[in-house]
Parts: sequence; C-alpha cells; structure tokens
Amino acid sequence: MRAVARRHVALLALILAIALVAAACGGGEEKQPAGPEAPTGTALKDLVTNGTLTVGTELPAPPFWIGNDYDSITGGFEVDLAKEIAKRLNLANVKFIEMPFAGLVAGQKCKCDIDFSQVTITEDRAKVVQFTEPYFTADQGILVSGNKTVTSMADAKKLRWGAQTNTTGLDFINKTIKPDTEAKVYNTTVDAFTALNAGQIDAVMLDTPIVLGAVKAKQIKDGKVAGQFKTGEQYGAVLNKGSPNLQAFNQVITTLKSEGFISNLLKKYFGGDPAEIPVIST
Repeated sequence: MRAVARRHVALLALILAIALVAAACGGGEEKQPAGPEAPTGTALKDLVTNGTLTVGTELPAPPFWIGNDYDSITGGFEVDLAKEIAKRLNLANVKFIEMPFAGLVAGQKCKCDIDFSQVTITEDRAKVVQFTEPYFTADQGILVSGNKTVTSMADAKKLRWGAQTNTTGLDFINKTIKPDTEAKVYNTTVDAFTALNAGQIDAVMLDTPIVLGAVKAKQIKDGKVAGQFKTGEQYGAVLNKGSPNLQAFNQVITTLKSEGFISNLLKKYFGGDPAEIPVIST
C-alpha cells in the first residue's frame, strides 16, 4: 500500500511539473484572436495635435457645414466626411477651426491637417496648395429669388450678378458670360445671399450643390436654382504644400467613394439632384 501510494505521489508530481512548464511557455494569458488590420495611413505625420484630425473651413456653409460656430457643428456633408476619414485613420478626435476661403486658395498656410471648404480643383490653385482626390462634382448654378427665369446666355448677360471673391463662379461670370453690368464681388457667400435678398443683385453664381443647399435651408426668400452651366468642376480637400499625408488621405477618400459612403452623404444633405437642374448652353 505504501509503495503504491509513493508511486501515485511521484506520478502526480510529474503531472504538476509538466503543467507548470506548459503554463510558463504560454505566458499565463489566453491568446486573443487577432483584430482587424489597422487602416492604411494610421501613422500620419506632423499632425497639429496628436490623436486629433484638425479640419479647417469657413462658416457658414450649409449643407456642407451645419452650425454657426466651430464649437457647435451639428453635421453636414463635409463634417460627416471629415469624421469618417478620422475614424478610418484611427484618430479618436476631430477639431474644427476657422480658415478663410480667400486665404486658403491664395496659399496661406492653414493651421490644420486638412481643409474642407468646397474648393474646386484648378491648375492655378494646385500651384500653391495640395489637393486630395476629388470627392464631389459640381457645376455652376444660378441662384435667384422669386419668379426670375434664365434659359439662355442672352438672359444671363442681362442679369446683375453677384459672386464670392476668388471663386470659379466669379471667373465664369467675367470670362464666359461677360454680363452687361459688372458683377458685384463679396467676401463670403452669406454676403452675396444678403445682397440677393435685398434686391441689390439679380442672381448669385455658385456651385450647383451649394445653391441647392441654400434653397433647402431657406437662406433666400422664394429662392430657386434657375439653371446651371456645365463646367465639369470637382472639389478636393486642401492640404498645405509639402504635407506628408496626401497619400493616406487619398486612399481613404478613394475607399469611401467605392463603398458608396459619399453617395449616401449626397442623398442625405442635398434637397435636390443637380442632374435635374436645367442646363444652359454656352
């Protein structure tokens, strides 16, 4: 009996020793399943603030940006887009700051990582800033108040035009329409809309989606988009010259387009389809 007991004790000791060795080799923890691969571009460089995507823009600009100040943004096409980009790049926070449009397209450095300001990509602008992949297609829309109709270039020439400074809409008025009365130039879209509401001008020329958004938001009394000129313009986000993060942002934007995310944002925020606005021949 004692001999058998001693053999049992020895066997038990051996089993315990083997178990201890196995536990030591395993590190003492259950190995968790590997999580999803981190999105490309998580190692962004030279961020204004670590762990935060700092986004520049100029307010107000509904429906791209909904809110009157930079701390109370409630949504918007470019707001949702910026937040999704930050999410895909594993950045926990997004901060919005002011960057005047006129300074941006003139090449002034933004204290931001990326700027979304409905900026049309042009060769001249690309000399002073970096553009991402386009995320939006826009032609030039005619915003009017009341029952005014514009069906031809002859009609357009007779209008008293207004446009925001340094915009492709202003360029189109001056270089293509060449109206009988010199166009009035405003620092912001809000200033142009105010002049239209006051009857100081007959029409505002801006990207079709922007004027559709203005009508939806009832920024213009009895406002409507009377027509548009096809120009094939596209928006790109703006980065300071020399930013090392262009490729990372481009990869995410390309993915969001292919997944239909951007298409869904268009449906969410615009009160009409630009394709349904009458096109005026040039």
